[in-house]
Formats: sequence, structure tokens, C-alpha cells
Amino acid sequence: MKRIVFSIIVCFVAIATVSAVEISKADTTVFYNKKRIELKDSVDQIKVKVFDAASINDSVPYKPVYEGIFSDGKTYEKWTVMEEIGLQIPFMKKTLSRHYGKMVPHWAGIGWGFANISDASLKINNIAGVSLKSGSSTEFFFNLIEKILPIYKNRVGITTGLGFNWRAYNLDDNTHLVETNGVTGVQPASAGVNYEYSKLKVAHITLPVLVEWQPALGNPHDKFFVSAGLVFGIKTYSVSKIKFRNQDGDMVKRDEAKGLNVLPLSLDYMAQVGYGDFNVYAKYSPFSIFESGKGPNIRAVSLGLMLNF
Repeated sequence: MKRIVFSIIVCFVAIATVSAVEISKADTTVFYNKKRIELKDSVDQIKVKVFDAASINDSVPYKPVYEGIFSDGKTYEKWTVMEEIGLQIPFMKKTLSRHYGKMVPHWAGIGWGFANISDASLKINNIAGVSLKSGSSTEFFFNLIEKILPIYKNRVGITTGLGFNWRAYNLDDNTHLVETNGVTGVQPASAGVNYEYSKLKVAHITLPVLVEWQPALGNPHDKFFVSAGLVFGIKTYSVSKIKFRNQDGDMVKRDEAKGLNVLPLSLDYMAQVGYGDFNVYAKYSPFSIFESGKGPNIRAVSLGLMLNF
């Protein structure tokens, strides 16, 4: 019954939010607010490009505005200067303060953090036979759309929106995930094989419902904020990736398995504390990453930083 209710909630939020966005069949290109956003996830990196629609008399339909490359904790970002408006902060046009009595939501933006696993008692790592390399297990998210509904004196509101989330769980102990007879489990590498990495990568479309508090703290223009609530996820793919050198010394990168009984829907509790366009966030999922009885009973947790647009 809980799963049915959860599914209904996610579908309702998805229909209400995604209706304003056009997504390509490959789920790699999004068109929103006269902008074209390209999302590409390769073995070692995630690449995000944003293009602005050109004027009617321009021969080029879209001009580059932003490019970001995120790879194993390293970040490269490039912004394009537009002559007509100066430095273009990508595609979210929002008030940067509350000077005019309006609440500013804090969902749209880019975030990066460390990903890990836990059990119901919040024990971190080494859960149900799964051990991670904590320092290289990461989360990256790119949030596109945000809206806020003030519910109390423009100090408390409900924030929602749409985003994309990638998590990469880097397995330790020279192990990898495989599915055997419909059940996903951890197995050691083949004899003579030493993995440079063995990762479970999971991607979701995310839909938040967050209660946001923006207190004055003695200054009506203070930008301090706190938010907490739920982030629903719709899985777009899950795959086990490995990298190693074969007997000839050649580097081998490949997808070991796909699907792996990862839940099609996810739910995270999320909390944020920040000032202005910067915040610290934490997430915890009350549900296992895998379907019940079809994989290790491990829950997603993450902690990181976010830059709001």
C-alpha cells in the first residue's frame, strides 16, 4: 500500500511539473524558456551545455551560454559573455533578493557532494555486504526549474521544481555488482583482474516539495534560508561500470550490467542551510536503492554543496 501511495504522489508531481518542459527521446536534451540544455553522461564525466535562442535575424538558432564538465570531483565551467546583456547567468531569471517583498526559491542550480550508503539505524558504509570507497563516491545534480508558493508573510513558502540527479557509488574490495537469477549481489573480480574502479551509476529526474524558511534575523533584506522536505525521483537508468587492465596491458572500460533491480522510483529527505546563492545540503532515503528481496538492503545518503542560479 505504501508503494502505491508513493507512486501516485510521484506521478502527480511529475505531471504537474514536467508539462512545461520538452525532453528529447534520449532524455539528453531539454528545451525550456527559449533555452536548449544538453546533458551527456559518459563513463568518467557528466557534461552540461546551455544554449540561448538567437534573434529572428540571426543565422545561428542557438548560441552557447554555459558549459560545465564534472569528473570525479573535478569541475570545469565556462560562461559566455553576451554583448546585449553582459554576463548571462544561464536560464533562470529570478530576483536575487527579497527587497521587493518576494520570496526567492533555492532549488535551481548545480550541486556536488559525496554519496554513500546506510541502513535504517544510519550506520554509514559496509552495509549488507556492500563496501564503498567513500572519497570517490559522488553525487551531482543540475536543477532546471523552480517555483515557490509563499504561505506565511513571505517568510515561509513551499518550493517545487524539476532537476536531474546522478549518483556514482564506487565499490571497494575489488568487487562489482551482478544480477544472478533475478537477484543483484556483490561478487569479487575475476582471477587476475584488479579494478581501477567499479561503480554503480544511477540517474533520476527529480521533483522536490520543500518547505523553505527565510527569516529576517534583524535585517529585512537578509538572505539566510533553511529548507527541508521531500525529493521524489524517477529513475532514467542504472548501470554497473568497470575499468581495468587486461592481460595485454590494455585499458578496458565497459558496462558490466544494466538495470540491476534498482527501484524505478525514489524518495529522499533533504535539508538545506544557506546564505544567498550558496548552501550546504544533506539527503537521506528511507527506502532501499534496490527492490525488496532483489538486492542488498542499502539506503542512499549524501552531503555536499550547492550553487543556486
